[in-house]
Amino acid sequence: MKIVYIYTALLTQGGVDRVLSVKANYLADHLGHDVWIITDSQAGRPVVFPLSPQVHHIDLETDFDEQYHNGIIRRFMIYRRLMRQYRKRLKAKLNEIRPDIVCTTLGRDMDFLCDLHDGSRKVGESHIAKAFCRNFHLMEARGFPYKQIARYWRWKQERSVAKLDALVVLTQRDAASWSDVRKAQVIHNPCTIVPTGRADVVKSRTVVAVGRLGEQKAFHRLIAAWSKVAPLHPEWQLCIWGEGELHIDLQNQISELGLTASVHLYGISHNIEDCYQQGAFYAMTSRFEGFPLVLIEAMSCGLPLVAMDCPTGVREIVNDGENGLLVPDGDIEAMSSALCRMIESPSLRSSMSKRCLKIVEDRFCLPAVMNKWEKLFESLM
Repeated sequence: MKIVYIYTALLTQGGVDRVLSVKANYLADHLGHDVWIITDSQAGRPVVFPLSPQVHHIDLETDFDEQYHNGIIRRFMIYRRLMRQYRKRLKAKLNEIRPDIVCTTLGRDMDFLCDLHDGSRKVGESHIAKAFCRNFHLMEARGFPYKQIARYWRWKQERSVAKLDALVVLTQRDAASWSDVRKAQVIHNPCTIVPTGRADVVKSRTVVAVGRLGEQKAFHRLIAAWSKVAPLHPEWQLCIWGEGELHIDLQNQISELGLTASVHLYGISHNIEDCYQQGAFYAMTSRFEGFPLVLIEAMSCGLPLVAMDCPTGVREIVNDGENGLLVPDGDIEAMSSALCRMIESPSLRSSMSKRCLKIVEDRFCLPAVMNKWEKLFESLM
C-alpha cells in the first residue's frame, strides 16, 4: 500500500513527532509499505527523530508562521492566502503519489482534505483529547471575539471529521466524546523506546518528570505538591526534563518555595531512556493529555507511576495500586500524599515495577500496536 501521513513539521521532542516517525518507519521497514510524510512548515530544518531511508519526507514550504504577530483582521487575510497555497500544493502532491491511505492528525488540512479526490481513503488520528484539539480551548479563554472564532472552527472540524473513512483515537473516553460526530476506533500509541536496562527503583532517590514546560503539562502543580514532600524526605530529588515558555516562571516558583536544593529543571535530554533509568518512580500532573506516551516510556524502564487523573488516557494506563497511584485531577494534597507513599515504600515500588514491565510487553509493544493499524488499513481497502 501507499500510505501518506500529513503533519505540520517534525521539529519537536514531543510525543506526536516521535510516534509518527516510529510508525512510518515500521510500516516501511517491517511491513513493506510505500510511506510518505508530507509536512507544510519544515522549512529545511532537520527532523528531530530519524526517519528510515525507505520513508519519503516531502515539505510543501508553506510558512504558516507568517500569520502570527499580526492583528486579527490581517492575520485572517494572511491565513486565507496561506491555506489556498497549502491546498493547491497538497492536492498536486497527492494526485502525483496517488496514495491508498492518507492519515491526518486533524490539523489545518482537515479544512479541505476530504474534498480532495485523489482516490485515497482518509483516516484521522487524534493525538489529543477532543476538547483540546488545535488549542481551541486557549482561544475560547481569551473571550470575545476569539471565543466565537473557536466555536466556528470546532464546528468546521466536526463537520470534516464526519466525512472521514475512519477516525482513530487513543482512549475509550475520547472515543465517547466523538460519538455524536462519528464512531471512533481506539488504537493506543506504542512504546517508542526499547530500553537496554531498567531503573533501580529501590535504591534510587529520584522522582522523574518529562515534558514541555508549558500550560498543558502543569509542572507548577507538581512543584507545589513537592513543597510538602521535600521537608519530610530531604534526601529525595525531583528532576524535570524539558524546555518551554514557562521555564522562568517554574524556576521562580522553585526559588520562592525554597526548593532549589531538591527540584531541578534539566532542559531537553537527547537520551530520555537514561533519564528514566535514574528514577525510583515517575510523576505527572498534566492538565490534559491525549494518551501520555511518557507514562508508557517510563513503565518500559520499570518506573512505577504517580499521576493526576486528567483527561484523557491516564486512567487507561495507570491501574491504581497495581502499576502506580492515581490521584484526583488538580488535588495537590492528594498528590503530595501519593508521592510520600511511594517514597516511603520500596517494596511497593519494586512490585509495581515488575507489573509495569509486564503491562508494556502485553499492551503497548510496537508490533502489537502496528498490527492493529495494518488491519484497519486492510479493512478500508
